[in-house]
Amino acid sequence: MLKLFNSFSSSVEDFIPFEKNLVKIFICGPTVYDYAHLGHARIFLTYDLLSRYLNDQGLQTDVLVNMTDINQNVFNKAKENSTTYKDVAKFYAFAFADDLQSLGVYSVNRLAYVSDYVSSIENEVKKLMEKKVAYMAHGNVYLDVSKVKNYGKISKQTKTQLNMHRLDIGPGKKNPEDVMLWNCTEDFAFSWDSEFGKGVPWWHMQDTAVAFENFGKNYDIHGGARELLYPHHEAHLAQYQLLSDSDAPVKSWVHVGLVLSGGEKMSKSLGNVVWVHDLVKKHGPDIIRLYIFSRHYRDDMDFSEKDLVEKKPLLDLIRFAGARVSDGTDKYISDLINDFVKSLGNDLDSPAALAKLEEICLGVKDGKKINKIDFGRICTILGITP
Repeated sequence: MLKLFNSFSSSVEDFIPFEKNLVKIFICGPTVYDYAHLGHARIFLTYDLLSRYLNDQGLQTDVLVNMTDINQNVFNKAKENSTTYKDVAKFYAFAFADDLQSLGVYSVNRLAYVSDYVSSIENEVKKLMEKKVAYMAHGNVYLDVSKVKNYGKISKQTKTQLNMHRLDIGPGKKNPEDVMLWNCTEDFAFSWDSEFGKGVPWWHMQDTAVAFENFGKNYDIHGGARELLYPHHEAHLAQYQLLSDSDAPVKSWVHVGLVLSGGEKMSKSLGNVVWVHDLVKKHGPDIIRLYIFSRHYRDDMDFSEKDLVEKKPLLDLIRFAGARVSDGTDKYISDLINDFVKSLGNDLDSPAALAKLEEICLGVKDGKKINKIDFGRICTILGITP
């Protein structure tokens, strides 16, 4: 049985999906105004590994990724290039899809553009207002988080700590930590008509609408980087609880550690990014996977091209073993394969799994047997070319 660390409960739990043979996964996707960097790649490689493991265990996966095309950065890029936000979003969304393909991430079933869900967002904001858990203030619409059970639990913050955040500042807010749902007061040069007024559906509500319209009242895994815990995932959970009338509409909140560069978070704003397309072109996808999986997904990792290149001997060893598959598999190797799979079932412990894989390959090098099916199974789970 798969065990996963759930950020909501802060514990490793047995993972049992809502539906017997289907796992619904929502991943917070990119804001489509620039290319994807290694930090983005780590997120999608992690959930690709998780999906491949689940598929190996006989479960189907439905992986949904939202594409944030309603965003100030997208609007600014369109203005700079004298084009439309849709053209900017389309260009970078295609580039993102190309990056996923180049990395061998084939587990994503659907890419959902937020701009296709504006009417859904409006309807769901309206529902929250009808429930009297949302309110209007000087044209904007806010979620009253004082009406939300356990608000702050996923980001592990007390009421006092939440009050210290100056979130979505605007006149007339009831509480400093209240979350904006619809912005009618700022001029972005792009807006949508709604019964609340001409404005822009706000970030947190965008993801909620995409997930709710595709998955309904519950789904199994919500994924993204750990930095999204607050305010984004806190707000998303609150909105989903209220819309679904459920305290636990999401089974597991699974967060990936950051990719750092020189000790600082890798980000476009800091200018310290390593672009996925450059890294794949230079090193290929397999060594990138081995590098990413060499660290546990919940740990931060400081990017080092030297450390990445040091995974090449392991990749060479894997390919050496793959060229020497036999008709059968020795018990010694079978036991190691079981250990490899068990490692991934233990909160996706990929470093331990890679250690078992190295033992398998060294065993083959020493004359032990592994058949083509067993070796292919390992490579399929890891997404590596045999």
